Formats: sequence, C-alpha cells, structure tokens
Amino acid sequence: MLRILRTVGVPALIAVAVSAACSSKESNQEPGSGGAGGGGSGGMNGGRSGSSTHAGSAGKTGGKGGSTSTSGAGGADAGAGALAGAGGQGGEGGAPECPGCDSGFCLEDGSCVDCLPTNDHCSDGMYCTDANVCVAGCKANGGGCASGSCDANHNCDSCIADAECLAPLLCNSGTCSAACTAEQEGTTTGCDGGLTCCALHCSELEDDSQNCGSCGHACGSGQFCGLSDCHDTTLANVCSVSKIIVILDTTKNASDGNRTPGRQVGAALHAQCDPAPVLTEAEQDSVDALNLTTGRPVSAGGELLVVAGGPFFQNLEGYLEEQKIAPLYWAVGDGFTEFRKTADDAPVLHLDIAGDHDSHDFFIIQFSRDPASGSLILNVQGFWLSGTVAAAYQVTTGFLPQLGTLDKGWYAYEWTDADGDKAPDADEIKLVDSGT
Repeated sequence: MLRILRTVGVPALIAVAVSAACSSKESNQEPGSGGAGGGGSGGMNGGRSGSSTHAGSAGKTGGKGGSTSTSGAGGADAGAGALAGAGGQGGEGGAPECPGCDSGFCLEDGSCVDCLPTNDHCSDGMYCTDANVCVAGCKANGGGCASGSCDANHNCDSCIADAECLAPLLCNSGTCSAACTAEQEGTTTGCDGGLTCCALHCSELEDDSQNCGSCGHACGSGQFCGLSDCHDTTLANVCSVSKIIVILDTTKNASDGNRTPGRQVGAALHAQCDPAPVLTEAEQDSVDALNLTTGRPVSAGGELLVVAGGPFFQNLEGYLEEQKIAPLYWAVGDGFTEFRKTADDAPVLHLDIAGDHDSHDFFIIQFSRDPASGSLILNVQGFWLSGTVAAAYQVTTGFLPQLGTLDKGWYAYEWTDADGDKAPDADEIKLVDSGT
C-alpha cells in the first residue's frame, strides 16, 4: 500500500533555513530531526511557503521548482518517457519519433503500433500489452493506483476504489477480489477472512465507515469507524483502532531524530489504549500503508499511522498538508516559520528562525482522517526536533491520562526549558490554541 511522492521545489525556502539555522547549536534538527543544511533545520521541512501557496507535494528535496501533480494516483504514468529502447521507438515525454504513425509509436522495423510497454503512454486506467495495444488495467509502474503498486494481473495493490480493479472484481477492504451476491448480504458467506457482504462488497465492519458495525450504517462527516462504532475525529478517540503503525523516515533522515519520539508515541498508545492495539513500525518507502513515493495513505480505517516530524522528512505528512487534509500545516516566511490553519490559512504558532531552539520551541499534535482511503493519522511535530520531542512527551504524559476530555482534532503548544536540562517537563508546556 505505498508508493510515489514528487520532489519539492523549495530551494529558496531551504536557503532561508540554512542561513539562519546553521547558527544554532543543533542545526541538524528540524520539526523532527532535520539533516544538516538539508532544509530540515529550523523548521524548513518542505511544506507550503510563507504566502500559503503549495510548494509541491512536500516530503522530498532536490526537486525543481514549479507546479507538480498532487493526485497521488497515476502520478508515475508519464515519468518513463525516455526512448522505448529495444521494444521500438516512441517520443521522449510523448513527442512522436514515428511521424508516419498516428499514435507516434512504432517498432524497430518501422511498423506502427498503438503503444509500447517500455514507454507506456496509454490513458489513465489502461496499460500497454505485449501486443502493443492499450487495454483496461493499471500500468506496471503503478500508474493509476492510489498505492502506486500494480499487481501482475493489472489490478491495484491496496486498492481504495472499485475503479482500481478490473471488472468484474471489486475493491474489498483493500484487495481486488470477486463480488459477493445480494443473497449473501449481511453474512460472511462469499467473503474470505471473516468479512461481511455489504452491497456486493466484502467489508470489515470494524473499520468501514460506510458499513460501521453493520451493513448500511455509515458514519457522518468528520467521523470514522473504529472498533465497530462511529467516532468523531478528535484526540479523545485516538485509541479506537485495532492497529498502530509508526512511520519511520530513515531513508530521508540519517539521524535518529523523528524515530525516537515516533516510537515513544506508538509504545505509549499500545500500553495505555484498551483494548491494546497491535503495534508495528515500518519505513515510509516500504510500508503497505503508504504510496511509496507520494506518501499518500492507503491503509485500512482501523489502522492508526503515527507520524513524528514535519513534511520535509515525512512523506505522509507532506501529502496531508499539500492536499489540505491535515488541520494544520507548516509554512515559512522571511526569517520565520509558522503553523497555520488549513481551513483559512490563519497563523496559529509563529517562531523566528534565529534563536536558541534547544531550549524553546512550539509544537502541534493533530489527528486527521484521509477521506479517500479512510486512513487515520496522528501527527506530532515541532518547528525543531526539540519541539517534536516535547510533543511526544505531551502525548504520553499529558494526553493519555485524560484522553476522554480531548474533544478537539488539534492542539498547539509552546515549550520553554526552565531547568536547563534541554528536556520537556509538564510545567514547561503551555497550551496556545486548539480546534477541530
């Protein structure tokens, strides 16, 4: 369930970060363990710009500026447009190299064909066969799949919609498989793995927000299905899941930074939620919960993805902020960083890039649901690593003991080290704002 994130055009933002952050004692820290000079320092974590415009799909460095696709699904379709190679000729990036062919593609002997498997430019929802014909199905490179992964039969892995499956198959709890029948409605007959037949689909009633607890029982807007009941998407209900996956950013972040607070949050939820959810962890470029490149979530609704750090290193957080799914997003201005509300771009937290961020930072804790896949995400991030560490501390010592009272979807805090130990304490953390 993973796959595709575009590079971000943020060289100008990174330059601001490096010039200011390198004066700090901990210049390798970002909103969750930045790489030295890599844009992660001082909150330069690759989100939206100070003017609140998108900077691409966040998450990756080194990309060129300019607009990028943000759909998540099908993003790899056009990327392989070099020459077709041994299979014949096609235009680089789609430009015809066979001027006598209506399609622009031909074999080495000059005979015209509709397409080339090695340079697949078939339209969305189709792929090029070995017979050089476009037919229905996802592309071998994952184009057309939310997960970015296409199986050998050209059905999408970790599907989130019927359109990702070849008829007559339907998307059943993330798998393209046969439909059940109207006669089997409300029973487990005709479905594997204990799933229940609901409207011809095999459904997991424990976490299906369209069939929560029973067929046809849909959760309302702003709710999710957890443990067979509908819940508001607020921190009070973060334990209403059966599985927790801590998303790690090792491939983009050499230091241990984000992984320590991420694991701390995951372990605390596993220990204190009742019933205890299954706890696992996975790299963001290998886990079945995400698109390998974009960070788009495609996990089941009963899984909580724990993400420590901001969009510069965490592809998932980059996707959520770029797609305006996360309640709050990171932004950078002239010499400052901010967390802003996605709904209206109003600033919530503001911090100058210059300063001692080993002893002072701001952080956010936010809980969100991806409307397309139903995936649930708990994100903790500060402008700097110190803030992300303080956020994890607040979850484990401040939130979980009073979880039932947390009726908001996000909380914003200020942390100021008072005793000089460069570590958070309960009396050093102050609530600044909260909201849904």
